Amino acid sequence: MGSDDPGSFYCADGIGYIGVGVVTYGVYGVILLIALAVAIAGPKRAGMQSRLMAGISILPIAMFSWSTWYATSARPLDRAPGVNYWVQPLLAVTAVLATAVVVIVAAGLFSEPRIRRVGFCVATALFVAAVLIQPGSLSAVAVAFGTLAAAASLDRRVPNEVESPTITSASENL
Repeated sequence: MGSDDPGSFYCADGIGYIGVGVVTYGVYGVILLIALAVAIAGPKRAGMQSRLMAGISILPIAMFSWSTWYATSARPLDRAPGVNYWVQPLLAVTAVLATAVVVIVAAGLFSEPRIRRVGFCVATALFVAAVLIQPGSLSAVAVAFGTLAAAASLDRRVPNEVESPTITSASENL
């Protein structure tokens, strides 16, 4: 710690984390701006808007998973700890978050809003479990939770049963 040897990790001044924080929270900010654009623009069908928002909620999880894998993967120029360094603290939370993503995608496949809401609730419970397993995932989970909550609230605007259009004959109009 504190040496410039290849493979050594140090942060005596803490300045090395500023760039990582700016990039990470910058990406989360862009994701939230995309979600805001979807919420404001709003497709004509509220069910589609909810599905888009649920899809956006997957992005912070993907960013978190990729960035932690990349940060701990071995690179030829240095002697990063490698996959064993990643597995112990992050494999369990990655499995829980991957399950939440699968639940969100599966819920989005259903056209009935009630089934989607149940899927969103299950994914929310998995998000809570992920934060309890690895508190370091809170930043990604908070953004994902917020966009998933927006998807669930947008889903409440969708009627539970799809009504068929009424067709009147020409003779009734006279």
